[in-house]
Amino acid sequence: MKYLFSLFIISFIIIYFLTYCASITPPGGGPRDTIPPKLVRSVPENKSLNFSGNTIQLYYDEYLQIENLSKQLIITPIIQEEYEQKIRRNSIELTFPEPFQDSTTYTFNFQEAIQDITEGNVTLDNVFAFSTGDYIDSLYINGKVFDIFSNDLLEGFTVCLYLMGDTLDIFNSPPIYLTRTDKEGKYLIENIKNGLYKLYTYNDANSNLKCDMPREMFGFTADTIDLQTNIDSVFLKAQYLDMREIEVQRAGPAGKYFEIKTNKNLVDYSIEPLESSKILFHNFGEDHKTIRFYNNIHSLDSIQFKFTATDSIENVFTDTLFLKFTESKREMEPFSYTLLPKQNAKITDQFTGTFLFSKPVMKINFDSLYFEYDSITYQYLNDSVQYELNKRRDKVTLNVDLFFSEYIQSLRKTDSISVEPSNNTTGIRRTGSGSAGRKKLIFHTGKGAFISAEMDTSISSSLEYQLLRTEDYGTIKGNVLSEHNSFTIQLLKGGKDIVMETISQKQYTFTNVEPGKYSIRVLIDNNENGKWDPGNIFENVEPEDIYFFPDEITIRSNWELTDIDLAF
Repeated sequence: MKYLFSLFIISFIIIYFLTYCASITPPGGGPRDTIPPKLVRSVPENKSLNFSGNTIQLYYDEYLQIENLSKQLIITPIIQEEYEQKIRRNSIELTFPEPFQDSTTYTFNFQEAIQDITEGNVTLDNVFAFSTGDYIDSLYINGKVFDIFSNDLLEGFTVCLYLMGDTLDIFNSPPIYLTRTDKEGKYLIENIKNGLYKLYTYNDANSNLKCDMPREMFGFTADTIDLQTNIDSVFLKAQYLDMREIEVQRAGPAGKYFEIKTNKNLVDYSIEPLESSKILFHNFGEDHKTIRFYNNIHSLDSIQFKFTATDSIENVFTDTLFLKFTESKREMEPFSYTLLPKQNAKITDQFTGTFLFSKPVMKINFDSLYFEYDSITYQYLNDSVQYELNKRRDKVTLNVDLFFSEYIQSLRKTDSISVEPSNNTTGIRRTGSGSAGRKKLIFHTGKGAFISAEMDTSISSSLEYQLLRTEDYGTIKGNVLSEHNSFTIQLLKGGKDIVMETISQKQYTFTNVEPGKYSIRVLIDNNENGKWDPGNIFENVEPEDIYFFPDEITIRSNWELTDIDLAF
């Protein structure tokens, strides 16, 4: 019995060590493996001619790990049929259900799919080509892909070629030739047959070999790609753009309201009742796809009106619709607003305040709007204040002359308030005397300051503001060195947030710039129609030009940069 037990233990140890030694594991010591797998043999051979089989075999000099071959492998011209994969220790075998096309050069780009098993080193032999005819197509095109608005290089974007004159494009069919951009936004399409092509790019997020607008960015070149010789450095700029035609998906009652819902965001719209005596109140609802009507006429009769809508690419939709409200027990939507600038913002004596309302405004009670300097000093507004009400009556902009800076200077000099406001300030009222000063200004909006189209009133609010001290900020100025006459200069923070902008100035200045890092972007109005146009891929019109100042700009307190010249 002891003999059998000892024999069992010895057998177990032998089997364990044999199994351990036979398993493939990275080496435990020594220098790190930095050498990628090398292709030592293939069927057919790389760049071979007159291949007639339907199976591709690749053999490497070490054990492999394969990362997501189905997504990484790009075959051009495109083969849409499923193929069989056999992955062995150091080889790959691909078998296709149909023969390859005659007299065609095929390119297999494995990108980063083929790696060694120890350190994940990607093979340098990742592009493999052969021809079913008696020559290899050897033309190529290369370049980079950028984000049109940030100038960032875009990784993983599909870049592709379609035959010129074909009705196929990135929105309806897979391309003939394609590749993907690398981490530096670079692309290279090789082994292309000579001919005339259209060049596109898009981020194929769902890998369906088509651009799903508007969820995926895209770009294109208007010029025909005439591939008779190799072409270098063709740059593509991509953007999100909804090119669909405007459609009304629904027009009907929605609770107490009547709503129009469209298939895409609108830039603007207009409502024209066919009975001129009718005045309808309406505005955008929860988004710019929804237009909401308010029953200020208290009628359940149908009203016919003309609806005109415009989108970002100047598509115009016009239709005649019927509006009809229905009885509903639903509660009214609350009447709310947002005031800009927000709480604790820093302001100057030239105060511009913007109210954004959830409903159109019927009436403004200016005597319910006032600034509180301290407990005894107030500045009330009245009907003479400068203000602007937009056409949908859901945005009010006030321009008020304050005496905030004089007030703060008086506080610094003495313990009492002795400032005398200028004559152009409105409604100054003192309710007492004494040292009641504070260094913040409070803008009060009293209850009922605004009355909506549904006759509900706004709630009260109070926002505090601080005085903007120019010595805490910086200035950026420079010359525009350009023959263009129409453009918009934008100061950006974080590469995308517009802080300030100015239009068509040959000498520009940005004042009161907070300390930080900035960039400058110029939207160039090439056709001088007063705005920057995003282009139209269906009309083969590229976006208008955008210039980026090449250097990052750093602003510190009390700094003035005077030589930021823009040459475009």
